[in-house]
Amino acid sequence: APGAKRPREEEEEVEVEHVVQEEEEMEEAHGNEEDKIDKMLDEAEAVEMMDISNLKRSMAALERKISKNQELRIKHADDPQKFLESEIELFEEVNKLQALATAPELYIEFVRLNGVQKLTELLDHENNDISLAGVELIHELTDPDALMDDEAAIHGAKALVEALVDNAFLELLIKTLAKMDESDTEQQQGVYKVLAIVENLSEISPGVLEPLCERTDVLNWLFSRLEQKAFDQNKLYASEVLSILVQNSEVNQDRVGHGGGIDRLLALTSAWRKKDPQDTDQSELVHNIFNVVCSALLQPSNQKALVEGEGIELMVIMLQARKFAARPALKVLAYALNRNSNACQRFVAAMGLKTLFPGFLKPATILASKNKEAKASGSVKEDEEHVVSIIASLLLRLSGDAHTRCVHKFVENDFEKLDKLMELHEKYHSLVSEVKDADEEEDDDDDDEEVEETEEQKAKRISSLRYMRRQDKGLFTLQQVDTILAFLLSEDLTAVNTRVRMLMNQMDTDLKQVADVVREYHENAGDGTAEGDTAGDGVNMKEVTGDLLSFLDDLALSF
Repeated sequence: APGAKRPREEEEEVEVEHVVQEEEEMEEAHGNEEDKIDKMLDEAEAVEMMDISNLKRSMAALERKISKNQELRIKHADDPQKFLESEIELFEEVNKLQALATAPELYIEFVRLNGVQKLTELLDHENNDISLAGVELIHELTDPDALMDDEAAIHGAKALVEALVDNAFLELLIKTLAKMDESDTEQQQGVYKVLAIVENLSEISPGVLEPLCERTDVLNWLFSRLEQKAFDQNKLYASEVLSILVQNSEVNQDRVGHGGGIDRLLALTSAWRKKDPQDTDQSELVHNIFNVVCSALLQPSNQKALVEGEGIELMVIMLQARKFAARPALKVLAYALNRNSNACQRFVAAMGLKTLFPGFLKPATILASKNKEAKASGSVKEDEEHVVSIIASLLLRLSGDAHTRCVHKFVENDFEKLDKLMELHEKYHSLVSEVKDADEEEDDDDDDEEVEETEEQKAKRISSLRYMRRQDKGLFTLQQVDTILAFLLSEDLTAVNTRVRMLMNQMDTDLKQVADVVREYHENAGDGTAEGDTAGDGVNMKEVTGDLLSFLDDLALSF
């Protein structure tokens, strides 16, 4: 028909209309997005910046609304609707105070205005929402990231923490934690925030962790939380907080073992003896629990409890199972055997030598699991450090038949373990020497620093820095390897001495190199007994390394 559109023309027109429609939709969506951004900016602009005047007004308003709410609650105790509005107003007023987190230099004024006392009252409020709002506020105010290395802000944060301790806030915080029902989403988040507060306090004022554990039931709560079967983020966080509490406090390390604490820790580790974690979070949980055990073992009473609780046998079983827990179990054994002769005897009795030495020859055999989390649970360097530390402890502390069995391990199978020991010496001596050489080349770069210091101060700083870098490369492992070698040579076994002489000739080294390593170990060893030794089991490492050094110097003359 005349004027009729052909099919192709119709298709092109439809396509044009479709494109136009898409463009209009995109413009509308873009406009909506801009509206949202404008609205957010308007809301942000509506929030007053916190200054001292605003803080005083906010605190006065908070006090009025607390009083009003208390009066209405008493007056209408049987009719919650009558005081509901006052609770909403109080809740909103508490949330407004979060703006204070942007001005930590005002925390001292907040404390002076009885802010901490008011927060303590709110924490004990009958309305969970208001109590949780108080938790959220303290979480924001104690966030270390908000301090940004500002001296006034840090001073204010420390004053706030001191006031929290003085006003029994911590005691009430942990009581509130114990009452929280994690089946409720908001209270579950509240638990997480309380744990975060503890972590924040550890960064702002680590000294507060001891009174926290002394005055509250936080350790027992953390144990109970970890003993729950189901895994979630709060369980992971509980393990992290427990590790933080005992990491650097001898008082808390001792306290965590009270009331069967070591047995509870062993039970928590035992749950992983036959299975691997399912993901990275569960892996972190396992490491945290084992790290708590290691920290606890720095105290003599816990060493004894571990041995009596058959903890040595449990760790050996985990090594034999070769699951994910094998590596952290190896670390626990390194801590336990380094401080207790009874632990060394129990290790040998539990077939520990047979279990340990295959890992000494081939660290890769410590794990049998193909699980990627297990493979990422540690490194060969860490495995070698822990294994040689254990062997050094055994040679130092064992006596009689057990000592003889340990020495014989280096003779059997055509000296394969002695050969491995010399390989480790060569490996770690090379790594440590490379770092030392590199540091000498970098020393000139330190002249560019703006910090004023005397030549003596500079020399001490460079020496300390160099020592730490060498430790990172394996200096401790080298010291343990050469201590083992010195112990073996002191046994006066002709076959061992001949083998060592032959290996040193092949490696183009000599006994002086070993003596120099032991000499540095001796110079840096403490003057007292080894850290954590029991009274009847004290080992003065200064004396031990001194005797080994004298022996090596004499032997070198005829070696």
